[in-house]
Amino acid sequence: GERRGGPIASCERMASLMTALAASVLGHGAMITPWTRNAIDRSLPQFINGSSPDTPCTCANGLEKEYPPRIEAEPVGSSAQCWSDPGFNYDSHPDNVKEVTNVATVGDCCDLCDTTPNCSFFTYTAEHQCFLKRSAAGRQPLKGGISGGTGVKPPMPPTLQGCDQGVRVGGGGQPCLWWSQGCSIGCKECATITGGTTPITGAPPHTDKIGFRTRYCDSTFNATLPKEAWTMNLAAVEGSVNDSYRFNPWRAPGYAPVVDACGQAGGKYKQTPIGGDSTYTTTVHATMGDFGTKVLPKGPAAATWVRGTQVQVTWGMRYNHGGGYQYRLCKADQELTEECFQQTPLDFDRTKQALIWNNGTRYNITGVFVSEGTFPVGSTWARNPIPRVADDNRGIQDEAGCPGPSGTSGPRCIQFPAPCPQDTGRLPWSTDGSGQGECSGDWTAGVISDEVIIPKDLAPGDYVLSWRWDCEETAQIWSNCADVTITA
Repeated sequence: GERRGGPIASCERMASLMTALAASVLGHGAMITPWTRNAIDRSLPQFINGSSPDTPCTCANGLEKEYPPRIEAEPVGSSAQCWSDPGFNYDSHPDNVKEVTNVATVGDCCDLCDTTPNCSFFTYTAEHQCFLKRSAAGRQPLKGGISGGTGVKPPMPPTLQGCDQGVRVGGGGQPCLWWSQGCSIGCKECATITGGTTPITGAPPHTDKIGFRTRYCDSTFNATLPKEAWTMNLAAVEGSVNDSYRFNPWRAPGYAPVVDACGQAGGKYKQTPIGGDSTYTTTVHATMGDFGTKVLPKGPAAATWVRGTQVQVTWGMRYNHGGGYQYRLCKADQELTEECFQQTPLDFDRTKQALIWNNGTRYNITGVFVSEGTFPVGSTWARNPIPRVADDNRGIQDEAGCPGPSGTSGPRCIQFPAPCPQDTGRLPWSTDGSGQGECSGDWTAGVISDEVIIPKDLAPGDYVLSWRWDCEETAQIWSNCADVTITA
């Protein structure tokens, strides 16, 4: 969790921390409608308004760990003792004592405050501006900002965490933190089950990406996905060395194993050494490593559907790993296993895929659906329509098109064209990770909507709806489960 209080670190230390965080491979997504068992904790106080002690699933600005940890009591600069308040601006212009530009580090800003008459507080910005202040009035969030002061830190008023979740409200809590890791095509089990305490990594030059040029078992099973449905590294020659994602789940949709059909909390056991955002906040409902089918109870039906009709389902991502997804049903009175869900995969109305922004704006898109090389054999999967914006293209085809270290470094960091015409690249308010455009990257601005067809011969009763997202960039699979009722 977040550590609070402490001496300000230098900008260099903070930059180092942020670089380390960015280097970790992040993923995460969740079924939004209908509401899921995995979102059981959405009404707990720490998750109100989309906020989270760790990784918010609905919106990026609910992230308490978005800024460096707060630290106190260590001398900074030449003599000053300062405390920090990362992520905030003391935005009261009448209280400004002085503005200084081109200040190298936040420690230097602290020193300036310590030696300037009437200065007790400061705000340091990502543009290396140092605002010296006599008051901490007007405290409000500022992306990349670090405020602080000299002497004893006064009590700070609570600040509303979270955001206007809009159409993503069903993803509140931690539904995006239920997944399986180290799951390769051709394997019977995922590496988190078989690996014990052995670190699970990819191969160079991206050991940080689970599944990068790596299969977690001995197998000769080859990828089955038609190339027109790829979402990553589209310039690579299939099966070549630079076809670095060829062992990952989306390259044979439905064939890779999962740890649990409704996901594993945090994507690993507590003792399993995996990097990235493998995290889960313990609640009264679950803790890291729990299986969704074992700890998430049956709840009231989140939707009632009539057999033989088409119904709307949506999902949203927190971080994007490409790939594709499928919706499936299992009778609620049966054991919830992959085998049960695989008996009833739902078909899509291929004309009804759409993007819905958080304010309700809808834009119909032409989706990519695949029934070739899938499991169950002949079942339909939908390609994730939001293009990944890679941090870099190291180890895949066309490295020069995105040399790194961030997704703004080249024109071909975006893995395929964005599906909405207003997308012109990364937005200035972009989030942690690789950022996002109007409909690209780590897209938290809306949901992906589909209509699925409820079979007309399905027996009425209570069911569990499964959403399974097979990633292509990593050996990871996200799983959520929702209670629904089917009527005649």
